[in-house]
Amino acid sequence: MNIHQIETYFKDKENTPCPLTDKLINSGYRQASGGYIKITKDQGIKNPTQYWHLMNYCNLKNPNGHFTKSVVCGELIFWMAEVSNAVPKNELELLLNEITSGDIKNRKKWNKKIQEVCFDKIAAVVESQ
Repeated sequence: MNIHQIETYFKDKENTPCPLTDKLINSGYRQASGGYIKITKDQGIKNPTQYWHLMNYCNLKNPNGHFTKSVVCGELIFWMAEVSNAVPKNELELLLNEITSGDIKNRKKWNKKIQEVCFDKIAAVVESQ
């Protein structure tokens, strides 16, 4: 899937409720610095959403470039899975509970797990449009 497909699919999802993603982030699972956090600080954005994160990413990339598993931000991928319904809610709830009941600060471990559970399912939904 390419950047244009991602942007097109998610462009109308800004206000889609995402209570599981909200719970994940409010539980402390979020990037602390660098990446999109640095960009928001540089631009004076106080409360960046995952929607903003994705659209900003897309705007910085070639629309024909590929959206690949090099994208590792767990909360972004989790949000994409939730708002697209690519992963059934009960599966996301299990994943959320696993993350929040474990070492929530181990982003490397959980980013990988989120990607394993969600990425290919998101790609299938986006590519089917």
